[in-house]
Amino acid sequence: MTKKDSIPSYVTHPRYGDRPVISSDEVPACAIESAHWRYSSLNYFAETAIFADTSKQNFAIYPRKIYVDIEEMCDVCCRPFIFFAQEQKHWFEELGFWIDAHCTRCIECRKKDQGVRFMHKRYQKLITLKARTPPQNRELKQIAIELYKLGYMRDKNKLNIDIES
Repeated sequence: MTKKDSIPSYVTHPRYGDRPVISSDEVPACAIESAHWRYSSLNYFAETAIFADTSKQNFAIYPRKIYVDIEEMCDVCCRPFIFFAQEQKHWFEELGFWIDAHCTRCIECRKKDQGVRFMHKRYQKLITLKARTPPQNRELKQIAIELYKLGYMRDKNKLNIDIES
């Protein structure tokens, strides 16, 4: 099923924008739908099709022969976004994601998750230091407060970091 003519407002991707990226490859819908088992059940933009290099994909039984921009709905914020063909090519051919992996969150929600993971790593690094400098103590306290506000840290006692030592 191809995407209907009306295009809603999508979450803006910093590299690809908020509109389908038209390709120079002309691929008929029947070729797209036979290129991967999921395509027949998705809203996609046929004019965005790009050919894949299946030799670079990590797959079980069925590789993706073609990538197309796919309309998705974010599991976190419930806003529509596009999982771009070029982004899929990067995921599956460069990063080595499993070919049946499915993007379930928009770029903004993915970036927020990355930020939280970074804060967790930085918190762990700082908390294990035997002797922290005052700036490190301030950073640790700031990270702890942010993680607490976001609901990742529930123990208020962890917020009592001595920033003067």
